[in-house]
Amino acid sequence: MKPDEDHDEAKLARKAKEGDMNAFESLIKKYQQTIYYLCRRLTGAHQSADDIAQETFIKAYFALATFDENLALYPWLRKIAVNTALNYIKSRKKEKPLGDGEFRLASANFQAGQESPQHYVEREELEEKFRQALETLPPDQKSVFVLRFYESQSYEEIARTLQLAPGTVMSRLNRARRKLKALLADSFFKERRR
Repeated sequence: MKPDEDHDEAKLARKAKEGDMNAFESLIKKYQQTIYYLCRRLTGAHQSADDIAQETFIKAYFALATFDENLALYPWLRKIAVNTALNYIKSRKKEKPLGDGEFRLASANFQAGQESPQHYVEREELEEKFRQALETLPPDQKSVFVLRFYESQSYEEIARTLQLAPGTVMSRLNRARRKLKALLADSFFKERRR
C-alpha cells in the first residue's frame, strides 16, 4: 500500500471509530472482495463465504474501539475472517461446494486466443481436482495452507493470526502439502490408467 493510501485508510479507520458509517462503508468496499475470496478458499462454498465475510465486517464494526488505526487494517480484518471461518467449519458439518463454477482462478486469466481450448480445459480440470483435494484437508491444515499460499503470509504471520507456535504452523503446512501431493498423485495416476 502506498503512503497516501495508508494515511487515507488510517483516517477512515479513525472516523469509523468515531461512529462515521460512511467511513466504515468505505473500508468495507475496499476489502469486501478480498475478505470474501479468503473465506471462499477456507470454506469452499459461496453462501458460507458470503455469510462469513458479512459476519467478519459486523464483528469488525463492534470491535473498532480495539483497533489501533496506526496499524494496517487488512491483517486485523483477515484475523477476524480466519477465526470466524474456522469457528464456522468447526461448528457445522462441511458444506458441499455449490459447483457453480464462478470461482475459478484460471477463468479470470483466460482470454480467447491466448491458449488452445484443449489446454484451457485441461487446466480447468486440474484446478478443479486441486480445489477438491484442498476441500478434504482438515480445517487446521487448510487454514495454514490458504494463509501461506493464497495470502502469502510468513510462518510468523500465520502463527500470530492463528495464535499458534511457528513450529505448529510448519508441521501443519507440511502435513497439508503431503496430503495434497498424495491426493493429486492418486488422481493423476487414476486418469493415466483409463
